[in-house]
Amino acid sequence: MKKIQVYVVPLQNRVLFPYQIIKMRVQDMQHYDQKQYNNYVCFVTQLDSELEGVKKVQKYSQYGILFKITGEELTAYSVSKTYIGITISRVKVESFIKTTPFCLATVEILTDEIAKQEQLYQSQLVANLRKEAKIHLEIFSNVDTKTIQSIEQEKSINKLIYNIATNAELSIVQKLKLLQIDDHQEKIKVLIQYLQARNEEFSVTRGLEERVKSEMSDQYKSQSQPRQLRSPIRQDDASRLEERMRNLNLPDHVKQVVEDEIRKLRQMGSQSIDSSVSYNYVDLILNLPWSELAQESLSIEKAKLQLDQDHFGLEKVKERILQFLAVRNLSNSQTGQILCFFGPPGVGKTSLGQSIATSLNRPFQRIALGGVSDEGQIRGHRRTYVGALPGMIINAMKRAKVKNPVILLDEIDKLTTNNRGDPSSALLEVLDPEQNSKFRDNYLDLEYDLSQVLFIATANVLDTIQPALRDRLDLMEITGYTLKDKIAIAKQYLISKQLQKTGLKNLDIEFPQDSLSILVKQYTAEAGVRQLERNISSLFRNIALRHVQTQEVKFIINEEIIQKCLGPSAYDPKLPPINQPGVARGLAWTPYGGKVLMIEVVKMNGKGRIEVTGMLGDVMKESVRTALGLIRAYWGQIKAISVIQDEIQFDQMDIHIHFPAGATPKDGPSAGIAITTAIISLLTGIKVRSTVAMTGEITLTGRVLPVGGIKEKILGAYEKGIKNIIIPYQNKANLIDIEQEVLDDCNISPCRTIEEVLSLALDYEGPKIINISKQPKL
Repeated sequence: MKKIQVYVVPLQNRVLFPYQIIKMRVQDMQHYDQKQYNNYVCFVTQLDSELEGVKKVQKYSQYGILFKITGEELTAYSVSKTYIGITISRVKVESFIKTTPFCLATVEILTDEIAKQEQLYQSQLVANLRKEAKIHLEIFSNVDTKTIQSIEQEKSINKLIYNIATNAELSIVQKLKLLQIDDHQEKIKVLIQYLQARNEEFSVTRGLEERVKSEMSDQYKSQSQPRQLRSPIRQDDASRLEERMRNLNLPDHVKQVVEDEIRKLRQMGSQSIDSSVSYNYVDLILNLPWSELAQESLSIEKAKLQLDQDHFGLEKVKERILQFLAVRNLSNSQTGQILCFFGPPGVGKTSLGQSIATSLNRPFQRIALGGVSDEGQIRGHRRTYVGALPGMIINAMKRAKVKNPVILLDEIDKLTTNNRGDPSSALLEVLDPEQNSKFRDNYLDLEYDLSQVLFIATANVLDTIQPALRDRLDLMEITGYTLKDKIAIAKQYLISKQLQKTGLKNLDIEFPQDSLSILVKQYTAEAGVRQLERNISSLFRNIALRHVQTQEVKFIINEEIIQKCLGPSAYDPKLPPINQPGVARGLAWTPYGGKVLMIEVVKMNGKGRIEVTGMLGDVMKESVRTALGLIRAYWGQIKAISVIQDEIQFDQMDIHIHFPAGATPKDGPSAGIAITTAIISLLTGIKVRSTVAMTGEITLTGRVLPVGGIKEKILGAYEKGIKNIIIPYQNKANLIDIEQEVLDDCNISPCRTIEEVLSLALDYEGPKIINISKQPKL
C-alpha cells in the first residue's frame, strides 16, 4: 500500500466517495500549493462527537477520499479558488503531521482491488443491490433516468457501489461506515441493508399518510353532506344583524352597505370562506358609534378642580389647558388644534389626558404608538387580505361607543417607518380638522367622522416627529419637577397610592420629610417621579414582609431602613469640589431632564495636537475647535490674568479634553462657554469656582449665543445644589418659565461675552480680561 503526505481539508456534514467529478469552492485552501502536493488533496469528515462504529483520528474520520485537481476557476465573486477534479480512491489517515494553520497528514491509499470481480458481478448479491437501489432512488432521490440506467448497466462493481452510495438517502454515519469497509461483499451487504431499511420506513410512513388522508376525507364528506342543516344557522346570523341594524340610527350610505352585505350573507353557503369575513365586517359597522354622543361637561371650574386633584404644580400647563377648554366652550366648535404634551418621562403627560377626559365627562381611549411602523396599523388593512383588521383609530372608536371620546396618541415621537408605509403620514389625515370628518379606514372602506374626537398626543422629544405632523399639534411643554415638588407629590399622591396597592393602609406608617428628601436626592435622578414611586413601592413591600413575619403595626421610615431596603445611595446629591485648574461644569439637556456636565482639560509636551474624548457628536467637537481658535487668537489679552510664569507655546504642547461618562453620547453647541472656560483655566492656572455652572454657545469673537432647554438645565443644576448659573443674555426671556422659588434661591447671570463669563466663573480677583470682542492684533 502506498503512503503519501497530503494536504487535508476537513468537510462539515459531508462524505465523498470515489469516482465523483466535483467542483468545490474551498475556503481553507489559502495555504495550498499545487506543485508541492502534486495536485492531490485529501478530504476527511470532521466529527464533533463520538459516533458508534466510526473510526477517527483526533477529531476527524480515519477514512477519507483522495481528490485529484484537474483544473481551477476564480470568478469575480469568489473569496477563494474553485477547484475542479475527481475523487480517485479511498485513503486511510495514519497520522496528522500538523493541524495549524492548515492540516497535513500521512495517508495510505486504498486500491479497492477485487480478486474475482466477474464472479461477484454475476452473483445474486449484486442483482439484489441493483433492485433495492432502483426502488430507493425512485422514492427518495431527484436523480434523472440516466443515473438509474447507469446503475443498471454499470460493469465496475466499485463504481456501482459508490454511485449508489453517493445518490442514496443515507446518514453521515452510514456513509462513513461504508467508506471504512474493505471487503466488497460485506460492503454490498451493508449497503443493501441500509437501502432496505429506508425503503421499508417509507412504506410504513406512506401507509400511515394514506390512512390519515382517507379518514380526513371521510370526515369532510360527513360534515359537508348535511349542508341544508347548517344554512338556517347562517340565516339566523343574518336575521340578528338585520334586527340590530333596524335599532340603530345609521347614515343612509352606511345602511345601504349593511343591507347589501346582509343580502350577500344570506346567499352564501355556510362553508363559504367569505361568509365569516362578511359577518365580521357587518358586525364592526354595527358596533361603531355613528350618531351616539357623550353628554359633555365644559365647566371650567370642574376642569380646574379635576386637574388640581390629579396633579401637583404644573400651574402654567393647567392654565393653558383651561384656556383651550374655554375657547372650545365659547366657540361651540368641536374642531381645532390637537394638544400635544411633550417633556421627560414620568412628569404626568398621559395622566393629564385622562384628567381632561374626566373633567369633560367623555370616554377616554389610549393608543400606544411606540414602535408602530406599519401604515396599516393606523388605517387598517383591506378586506381582500387574509386576517385583515381595522386600524387603531377605528378600534378605539369601537371601544369608546361614542363619537366624541378623548383619544390619547401616546408616544407619537416613537413612530417608525419601513417598507409598509409611513404611519406618521397616515396620522396627518386623522389629526387634520379639515380632513378627519371624512376619514376612511381601509378595512371599513366607509367615510367616518372623527371631527368631534378630542385628540391629545404625548411625546418625549419633538425632533423625531415628522415636520408636517408637528405643524398640526398645539405643543405644550411639561418640564421636570423640583425637589420640593417631588416631596409634595410623594406626600399627596404616591405614598397613599402605594399604601393602597401593598395593603398597608391600616398600619401606622410614618414617612418623615427628611426621609423623603433623602429618598429623592440620593435614590433618584430624573425629571419625573416614576423612579421615586418605584422606590416607595419597594420600601412598602419590605414593610409588608416584616409585618407578616413579626405582626408589627407601627413603622417609622428613616435613613437606616431606606439603606437596608434600597442599598447604598445610587446618586451623590452633591458634586465634588473643583480642586485644580482645567475643570469646569457645563449644563446639558437630555430627554430625561437637565444634567450637570463635567469638562476636564490637561496639557502635556507635544506638537500642538488636540485630543477630544467622551463620545461626542460633530457639533460638540466643533465647539472645542471654536474655543481653541478663540483662545489662540486672543491669547495676548487672556495671558494678562495668568498666574503661570512659563510662556505658553501652543505648537509645543498637546491638549486633551475629556467629558466624563464616556459611554453617554453628547452633542450640541451649548457647552461652548464651559469648554472655553476650562481651557483658559488650565492655561492660566486659575481654578473655576465650584459653585458655578454654565451653558451657552461660543463664537470666535467671544460672543455668547443663546441655546435651548434653559429651564431643564437650571433645574438640573438646582437639584445638584449649584445656585450660581451663567446663561446667554438672549435666554433671559426663558426665565419666565421657571418657578419663582427657584429664581429666588439661585443667582442666574445672563452674559453677552466671554469676558463676563470668565469674570464670574474664575476664582480670581485680579485685573479683568478686556478687548476680546475687538479684532485681535496679528
